[in-house]
Amino acid sequence: MYRPQDAELWDIIMEVPKLSGVMLNVVCILNVVLPGSGTMISSCTGYTTSWSKTQLIVGLLQMLTAVYIIGWIWSIAWGYLLLRKGLDDKEEV
Repeated sequence: MYRPQDAELWDIIMEVPKLSGVMLNVVCILNVVLPGSGTMISSCTGYTTSWSKTQLIVGLLQMLTAVYIIGWIWSIAWGYLLLRKGLDDKEEV
C-alpha cells in the first residue's frame, strides 16, 4: 500500500517537460553522451513560466551516479521519456 502523498511525489518527479524540434533531439543525445546534462537543459528550456527544480535535481543525480552506471542508464531512460512525450505531442496535433 502507498499513501496519496507518495503518488503525488511520483507524479511530480515523472513529469518531464514537453520539448519539440531540434531541442528534443539535442537533449536526448546529450542524455546518452553526457548523463544528466540533457535533463538539466530540458528543465531550463522545457517550461515557459520557470525552471523545474525537480528536473534539475534529477539531472544532477543522474550525473553524480553515472560513475556507478546507474545514472547513465537512468539518463538514457529519461531521454526516452522526453522523446516519447515530445513525439506523442506531435502525433496529437
